[in-house]
Amino acid sequence: MQALLQETWNRIEPELRARTGAAVFDAWLAELRPMAMERGILHLEAKNRLVCERVNQMFAGLIAECMSAEFGTAISVAVEPVHEGLLGELEVSPSQPIVDNSNRTAFLALKALLEARSLPSALFLFHGQPGSGKSFLLDWWLGLQGKRCRRFTAPQLSRAYQACFKEHRVAEFRKELCSERPLMIDEVHRLSGQPRIQEEFANVLEERAKLEVPTLMGSRWHPREIWRIGDRLRTWLGSGMVTQIALPGPEARLRYLRALEGPPSRNGRASLIENLAREVKGSYPELRRAWAMQRHGRGSRYWQLIDPRSTYDRSANRVADALGVSVEDMVGPSQCRRTSSARKILAWVCVQQGLSRAEVGRFLGGRTRAAISYGIKTLNLRLEGEPELRRQVESLL
Repeated sequence: MQALLQETWNRIEPELRARTGAAVFDAWLAELRPMAMERGILHLEAKNRLVCERVNQMFAGLIAECMSAEFGTAISVAVEPVHEGLLGELEVSPSQPIVDNSNRTAFLALKALLEARSLPSALFLFHGQPGSGKSFLLDWWLGLQGKRCRRFTAPQLSRAYQACFKEHRVAEFRKELCSERPLMIDEVHRLSGQPRIQEEFANVLEERAKLEVPTLMGSRWHPREIWRIGDRLRTWLGSGMVTQIALPGPEARLRYLRALEGPPSRNGRASLIENLAREVKGSYPELRRAWAMQRHGRGSRYWQLIDPRSTYDRSANRVADALGVSVEDMVGPSQCRRTSSARKILAWVCVQQGLSRAEVGRFLGGRTRAAISYGIKTLNLRLEGEPELRRQVESLL
């Protein structure tokens, strides 16, 4: 695709030069580079922000007209500047989020909050697939806002509520959550299947809607798509600003890979990094995985960013909370239907999180790799025919 884009760009250059004038073309258009074409949008890279803004304002329509004539279909143009500030050799910091069309609306909303601008609502929910950068954006905001903020993940909030139910201090906890401080709840879709907690949290959102301080929430799903959630909580989750954060686009993928690669992405490995950004159209973890495999060799077992034991423990607690089956039962010998089903779901979640089947088997009471593989296979067959079960299982990731 890149060869076709470059060839087409080379063909329209004489027409662009003729219609804009040689001097204008050399000043503003000569150094543009076609990077990718996705969903009818041609993505061009400019050498700096000044050129980017000038081309977008004055020449984007002309470029789109010429490219549309070449391809025989309507094409729009997006021009982005070269990202000069590499964010670090090994990771992208939440203090420097990558912003493109996939998350621009969410970023601008959070920026408006930091600048204390007036917004229609104080409730915000950002939803999107795992690896789309929701938590990065929320942590970026959390690190920059001046007031102290209470922050929970949904499992942490569930455990806090359970302790309050046991100690009969729910009203006191609600008062704490409704104080004049920002509140951030990540992974709210994990409140699925907990009606008492959902009702209490709906009360909190109803009271916080009257406050001027923000309430920020992250979710994998839009409120209307969250599995096993009460209508009242669903209404309050959707009552404020609900914004989707999509998987990174071509510019964001390129910036992220350049940050991972460091200075070599500008010289010896520039073409390899650009090709990887075009070919891998997935989440940030998938980009990192593809980059590591390409850098260290397809067959090598590259360094991993997860600790198997902590990943298993986190997944086991999540599955146990969601399905009402204890971790001890899932590890033990019980073969009752409910426990066996939960065990298969836990194995599936662990494998999706990057653990090997052998590692999962060791954590699940010394079961063999074959037993884990068979359990995952039978679960996958069920997931193909039961959309509701698939939604529930995928919500555990």
